[in-house]
Amino acid sequence: MDALRRKTVLSLLALPAGCGLQPLAPLQTQAIVGPASLVQMRPPALGQSWTYQKLNSYNGEVVAIEREEVASISPRIFLERSTQAGVKLPQEHHLQWGQLLREPHWDFTQNYVDAVPLWPQELVVGASSQIRTDYRMDNFSYPFWISVQTVAKRWEKVTLPALGLGEFNALHIERLIGLQHQDFTRTSTTRWEHLWLVPEIGRWVVRQLSGEYTTSGRRGGGREDHFRWELTAWT
Repeated sequence: MDALRRKTVLSLLALPAGCGLQPLAPLQTQAIVGPASLVQMRPPALGQSWTYQKLNSYNGEVVAIEREEVASISPRIFLERSTQAGVKLPQEHHLQWGQLLREPHWDFTQNYVDAVPLWPQELVVGASSQIRTDYRMDNFSYPFWISVQTVAKRWEKVTLPALGLGEFNALHIERLIGLQHQDFTRTSTTRWEHLWLVPEIGRWVVRQLSGEYTTSGRRGGGREDHFRWELTAWT
């Protein structure tokens, strides 16, 4: 255990009973048999929207309520994003639906040189892709490399009882990401992403992001923010 994690564990153990952090409960899923025939993702259309609650996986707190709406479908697909509190968030851009050109969900918005698959073109178990390209941050000209592996793992039944939305049959997508971070003290950064896609909704009902990194010198390394988005409404 590195020094940073050891210090964190000891500090948590020192908290009074009942005052410790309560991590977010695991997502309720169950493996199911997938569709008998190939399914298609609902295509984007102007005005379509999805609203999510963004949760901190470390303590279970709701960070924000975020709404994403299709604002353009030609020549590129743009999603306008904002919080319930009225804060405008960075846009998300697709070359084609599911082919990202601009990814705003991580710590810094990433603008890709080549489109990066967010999910496979065919929604079938075992479909996969791998790409290595460069990205730039907003207002920063220096390019950083990024490598993304995407695979469709299995069909699962996802339950969101707390939101009153019931159950969804979703394709579980896993993504493994390695990248050069803008913090040049990082010697490596690895990220994991899980999406539960529901074709008839046209997007995910749940998305989880996490990551860890190592650094040069005595700092060792650490874990990145760990968030989960859960669908609350869509149009």
